[in-house]
Amino acid sequence: MFILGIDEAGRGPVIGSMMIAGVLVDEKGLEELTSLGVKDSKELTKKTRERLAKNIELIAREVRLIEVTANQIDTMRKVMSLNEIEARKIAELIEKFENKPDKVIIDCPDPEPELFRNRLRKYIDVDEYELIVEHKADANYPVVSAASIIAKVARDAHVEEIAKKYGINLETGYPHDREAIKAIEKFFEKDGKLPPFVRKSWDTAKRIVEKKTQRKLSDFE
Repeated sequence: MFILGIDEAGRGPVIGSMMIAGVLVDEKGLEELTSLGVKDSKELTKKTRERLAKNIELIAREVRLIEVTANQIDTMRKVMSLNEIEARKIAELIEKFENKPDKVIIDCPDPEPELFRNRLRKYIDVDEYELIVEHKADANYPVVSAASIIAKVARDAHVEEIAKKYGINLETGYPHDREAIKAIEKFFEKDGKLPPFVRKSWDTAKRIVEKKTQRKLSDFE
């Protein structure tokens, strides 16, 4: 029996990509993940996540990752919600696996799990699998915990790559991270536009543009 756990990292940040990971294990692999002590990635240190990710890669039958870039998110949000984007990309992820899963367990982003199940029906035949869609699945199912770790490690590496490329401190890239907001503001002041790694459809980014544009206009008054 093949069990597939799916979770994402980077859903809410104003900066960078969202990473959606899937970890496929057999029953023996599931026991090994449990013994490994995997848990929701938010409860682990960066160093621990990186160590566990290496072990997960060895235990799993397959590990797959989909990156949804800031630009892709902005483009798709013109016609669909973020939850719909996630459903569409999760469907794509499931179909990437060479070994077809018997059971699929997903950490649910929608307020009601049934809503997300119905979203998935648009893109894949959900009746082909034993499908579990639950809140806090990343804490309750080791295989989803493993997926959350893989996604978080990939997301952290992505943010670090952006920070290194542009020589800035982005912290985690969430709207509450002051360093990230300062970096975006400086880019806009310098170039007159938001940098390519920013999700321009986010309210945080829109407020920065509005604030800086109003300030520039006031300089001419």
